[in-house]
Amino acid sequence: MNSLNIVSWNVRGLGSGPKRLKVLNHLNDLKADIALLQETHLSLSAGHLLCCSQYPAMYSASFNSKQRGVAVLINKNVTFTHKDTVTDPEGRFVIINISIQNKDFCIASIYGPNVDDSSFFHRFFTSLSVHSDSTIIIGGDVNLVLDPELDRLSTAANQRTWQSASILKQYMNDLGLCDAWRSCHPNTKGFTFFSPVHHSQSRLDYLLVSNSLLKEIKSSNIHPIIISDHAPVSVTISREVPRPSGSTWRFNTSLLKDQEFIEFFKKEWATFLEFNDTSEISPSILWEAAKAVMRGKIISYSTHKKRKEKADLLELGNKIKTLETAYTASAQEHILGDLKNLKLQLNDIINKQTQFQIQRLRLERYENSNKSGKFLANQLKINKEKSTITSIMDQTGNVTHDPVKINNAFKDFYQNLYTPQINPSEQSINSFLNNINLPKLNEDQITNLDSPLSPSELHEALLLMPNGKAPGPDGFPAEFYKEFWEQLAPTFYKTVKFINESQSLPPNMNSANIILLLKPDKDPTSPSSYRPISLINADVKIICKALAQRIEKVTPHIIDFDQTGFIKGRHSDDNVRRLVNIIDFATIKNQEMTILSLDAEKAFDRVNWKFLIAALHKFGFGESFINWIKILYHNPNASVRTNKQTSNRFFLGRGTRQGCPLSPSLFAIFIEPLAAAIRQNESIKGIKTKHSHHKISLYADDILLFLSNIHSVNETATIINEFSSISDYSINWNKSVLLPLNSNAEQGLTIPVKSGNIKYLGIYFSPKISELVLLNYTPLLKNIQDDLTRWTNLPLSLMGKVATVKMKILPKVNYLFSMIPTQPPLKWFKTLDSSISSFLWNNKPARISLKTLKSAKSCGGLELPNFHNYFLANRLQYILKWLKNNPETNSWLDLEQALCGKINLSDLPFISQIVKKQDCFKSININATLTAWWEFLKISKSSIQPCKMTPIWNNPDILINKKIIHFPAWQAGGIKQLEHIIIDRRFITPQELQDKHGIYNFLEYQQLKSIITKKFKYRDNDLKLPDVVTTLINFSMNKTLSKIYKLLCNLDNNISLPTTKWDADLSITTDESFWSELCLNTFKMTKNPNLQLIHFKTLHRIYYTGQRMFKMGLSNSDICQHCDSNLPDNYLHALWFCTPVQALWQQVCADLSVWLKVSITASPSLCVLGDMSAIDVEGGLGSIIFITLCIAKKTILINWKSKKNINISQHRNLLLDHISLEKMSAQSSSNFERIRSLWSPIANSVT
Repeated sequence: MNSLNIVSWNVRGLGSGPKRLKVLNHLNDLKADIALLQETHLSLSAGHLLCCSQYPAMYSASFNSKQRGVAVLINKNVTFTHKDTVTDPEGRFVIINISIQNKDFCIASIYGPNVDDSSFFHRFFTSLSVHSDSTIIIGGDVNLVLDPELDRLSTAANQRTWQSASILKQYMNDLGLCDAWRSCHPNTKGFTFFSPVHHSQSRLDYLLVSNSLLKEIKSSNIHPIIISDHAPVSVTISREVPRPSGSTWRFNTSLLKDQEFIEFFKKEWATFLEFNDTSEISPSILWEAAKAVMRGKIISYSTHKKRKEKADLLELGNKIKTLETAYTASAQEHILGDLKNLKLQLNDIINKQTQFQIQRLRLERYENSNKSGKFLANQLKINKEKSTITSIMDQTGNVTHDPVKINNAFKDFYQNLYTPQINPSEQSINSFLNNINLPKLNEDQITNLDSPLSPSELHEALLLMPNGKAPGPDGFPAEFYKEFWEQLAPTFYKTVKFINESQSLPPNMNSANIILLLKPDKDPTSPSSYRPISLINADVKIICKALAQRIEKVTPHIIDFDQTGFIKGRHSDDNVRRLVNIIDFATIKNQEMTILSLDAEKAFDRVNWKFLIAALHKFGFGESFINWIKILYHNPNASVRTNKQTSNRFFLGRGTRQGCPLSPSLFAIFIEPLAAAIRQNESIKGIKTKHSHHKISLYADDILLFLSNIHSVNETATIINEFSSISDYSINWNKSVLLPLNSNAEQGLTIPVKSGNIKYLGIYFSPKISELVLLNYTPLLKNIQDDLTRWTNLPLSLMGKVATVKMKILPKVNYLFSMIPTQPPLKWFKTLDSSISSFLWNNKPARISLKTLKSAKSCGGLELPNFHNYFLANRLQYILKWLKNNPETNSWLDLEQALCGKINLSDLPFISQIVKKQDCFKSININATLTAWWEFLKISKSSIQPCKMTPIWNNPDILINKKIIHFPAWQAGGIKQLEHIIIDRRFITPQELQDKHGIYNFLEYQQLKSIITKKFKYRDNDLKLPDVVTTLINFSMNKTLSKIYKLLCNLDNNISLPTTKWDADLSITTDESFWSELCLNTFKMTKNPNLQLIHFKTLHRIYYTGQRMFKMGLSNSDICQHCDSNLPDNYLHALWFCTPVQALWQQVCADLSVWLKVSITASPSLCVLGDMSAIDVEGGLGSIIFITLCIAKKTILINWKSKKNINISQHRNLLLDHISLEKMSAQSSSNFERIRSLWSPIANSVT
């Protein structure tokens, strides 16, 4: 961009979606970098509607939805820094102060009064004066003319001279402002507004700029008056702003919905292969050439299509401009008539184009609005502005704001980062690796890894790649390959085989674009604060994904369980539970302990390839697989992309690329030798338990060390330094932190680390476990409240807001629930629920209680998250892990068993609450898990004392001489629980004991029988576990949290509807199954959230009737005002008996009977409640009837305050609109023919 194009336009109202779309499209056509709009007519809460992908930055001032309103929109291609904003409470001006290319601009959009009000201009320029040192640009409709002779074309009788014009000119003189258009057209008459009443033309719209910009003005134009009654005015200012360098092409995935394009591409691909797929051309050259040629063909196709669409618009625009000039010169009436006709034609074309876009947007909203997904996520984004990097510190320590220099600074940083700092010898690497023991792959694993990549394997890898991801430098995304795989696969597979045989990738294929994401809470001016994401080409990504699928099958067998990052079946919450246990263990045992949190510098980006290859050999990987890694890491190159600038390419010499599917597994292999060296060093002391010696915990590059003395800390530092000398791995000791437990950790250290609280996997820890809630839950609650406040004014329905809570709030809360054992206080849950309720109901009284909304859909709820149940479910997961009790795979189990002493961890759930007196209950993890278990038993009304799983040995409930008992011979003989000695409600006999278990000790037998008989009334109890308990403990470990949560929610499955009122109104008797079916119909019969919500609200009776308004004191009478019945406007009357409503229902049911050839009798049970039981229909006809009736309810609700306006035509139009969207939605799916045939009887009959 070497110029800045500013457009000012009085748009005369943007309340309607189509009008907004037309205006934004036209601004795009005018290539507006900054748009200054007036008369937006948008309320404060609707201002966000102006934000779009092309103009993501928006600043506005509002008055109401019918008057005034101004806005400044900034194009996504403009790199700027926002400093402050001044808004007029009366909605007449907005002033922003921004910086572009180190130059300060004060930009204002202004809408002047249409009366002579000089005080307004005094007020405006007073607000502006604080920025008088900046370059000023003012655009707007000032509702006056500066030069009556040149700026108005009218009779003398209509001319007026206002004092405001003199005031404005005086301020222009004082502030050094000039009229941009007039400076380019000194003696020309040009007008921005035509008054059809007075047949007069005036120039009311101006762009006033600082005189210092005069020499930089390239052009200023008044554009044709279309869409609004004012003309857009533009000024183009020359700026020494660098053009985007190395602009990247990206395939437009919307073309995949264009059948003409699909056929075009298939033909072009076949033609290319026909002439070029010969034995003289290598497969890799053929593949690269094919991509280049196809890219050109696709660009040509798209360009031709766009030119064709714009040709008519451009021609009409030029004709209008010519006639406007002619009319200005002669004011002839016939020219005005021709001008009006041309504008009508232009508006007609714009309307058709806009209508297509609106239909597409409506389809997107129909399919995605108010439900979890990308559409909702985009609505909720904190910052929709582009990720512009406005300043950066270069290698010399200077901060630059120049986009080119910013890009160069990042290029220098990453070129240096990806250049190896060392060149370790094979001898030094092998010396390190030979001193540690690492597991080896077996022959079957090696064979599977080394086998050639198959076509089906490559296709499977492609299908696993998500859509919507940015492509690599070649511009082709995964969606492109998925659509044309049948055509591309043969050539691609030949290329993959050739690459493997030739041991090299084509240079262009091995390129990447690096984009940057700022890390949370980091300095945005430091290059190291950004996370580099490598966008690699999709074809290489397919190969990497296929290899990743292979390696992920073996990493769980060769990577120790200390590492949980990106290893299948392992989870980060295991690391945190282990950490909590370590802190607990040290506290309970009063043992000195130091936890060291390491801060690795760019760990993924510093991986030394020579060491990585050596590590792969050490683990026993075969040559074929290692060769693939060598191919992928041979001379890869990359460029950095920032602020539309792309750096020159540079070669990479180290690092695993973040964004490559292989990187996580390769990094785990790279770092494992360090972990093994620490584990196997006997001089390093951690926490010893029965099965383990706990020294290290890893989640990818997040490393914690558990060390019992200072010597161990220093010895660990020595090993890390040795590892760094051969691997390029580097620890920033100054940012690493010690968490001392019962010790003064800093004395005697050889490394410069400081002690304090640590942050591990997003959780803050101090030496005191009791502070976990304060350090983590309190800030989270504040963050959630801020988010909910910000989202309150978004155009979301109740269902959309419930989806928002599920999608944005639940994951944050659930993460803490999974990590932190301590339950937040009751007040925390109440505050969270209260904030969510305020969000759901826009800070108004709730019409449906949170308890009801949390219910299952079959019970009349919307399944709003029950956070307390989620907390319980997270804790109860560990009951299942206790019962499986495999400390070799979950090292935290070993620690908890150590804290339990003689009591078996898996026995804890089946011991009474007497266990609270045991030392193990001091452990916060054990305490929290058992407390959640007992709460579950309480709310499920389950008793398990005694039960078949009640332990006999080391059970505080079973005492002989006040001591717990343990008969080793009995346990060795398989007797562990009550089910082993109590059969059919009787105690096992001595003979049975001897026959089945080989045990005969009469004294022990009598002792045990006596205490068991006295303690447990097993004769009255068959020891069977309650069903709900059996269900829980038998859950598999797949999706356990979800299963337990549903189990908890189903404990309360009462119908949450006003069923008694409905029964009374309809004079019917119903049961829960009747209402459950109605509730499920809401979500089964239609997938459209808006229709679901209408029916949901109807069932809950939340619409305000005349009777209800009267009871609330908001109406003078409860009698229906919409018909002559003189009856109270109660709920059933409003939705059924009211005369215009009744007429609608009768006609709708009559229509359905004719259209579907099924007898449908109108009744409140069917029409209002959606009870389909009386209608005998097959297939999808039930859904058709239900949807049609829901649309009838929608028709009633649209006319809720004026039901006399209800008519069948309105219903039919809404129905046809819905059918159209249903068909459009199904077009790209296999259901299209079924949907079309289902709706065709109605679509063909409605007139």
